[in-house]
Amino acid sequence: MNILQRIYGIHQYVPIPWLIAFALVLCFFAFSLRPKVELVSYGYDLTGFPQIYMKDVETREFDAQGKLHYHLKTPQVAHYQANPDGPSESDYTLIEHPNMAFHDAESAAPWLISAETGRSEANGQLLRLLGNVLIQQQTPTQGLIQITTSELRVRASEQFAETDKAVKMRSARGQIDAVGMDADLAQSRLQLKSQVKAVYDPR
Repeated sequence: MNILQRIYGIHQYVPIPWLIAFALVLCFFAFSLRPKVELVSYGYDLTGFPQIYMKDVETREFDAQGKLHYHLKTPQVAHYQANPDGPSESDYTLIEHPNMAFHDAESAAPWLISAETGRSEANGQLLRLLGNVLIQQQTPTQGLIQITTSELRVRASEQFAETDKAVKMRSARGQIDAVGMDADLAQSRLQLKSQVKAVYDPR
């Protein structure tokens, strides 16, 4: 006996409206007990768009004695927040053509740092500079010192910069090539790490 014959047999003893009601109840339970399928959202990914966007930004930070610590100027800043509900350690800020000035303890001439792009991470404690990074300072003994590299990590609050990339240092007295550098900008102390080659001008 197939299913149609069984329904016809039931129909002989049960009125049609009751059969319809019974069928609706079965459909309801079948729908509620089926495996739940998680809906996929095709909306915008909020992490792909900046949470904050600013143009022509200029900031200054001062030390505990009120002296200018460092100065940052950039035409554009975009802050990306990984979690839309609040800040986290994964957040970062992209900085276009950053120009920074660090004032050391001894010299009135600041260290100037510029790059094509910058990325601020770790709640603003670390700034990665990328592309044509230029570090320079005007000194009374060696004239203008210029240091170029492809990447630089800067801890602005400590006035400290470092890189493990190739470094080229030029001054009126000659040129030094090396791989890797630590720079204590507050004390104007530079340490070249390895493969140091120097060419001096005797004049």
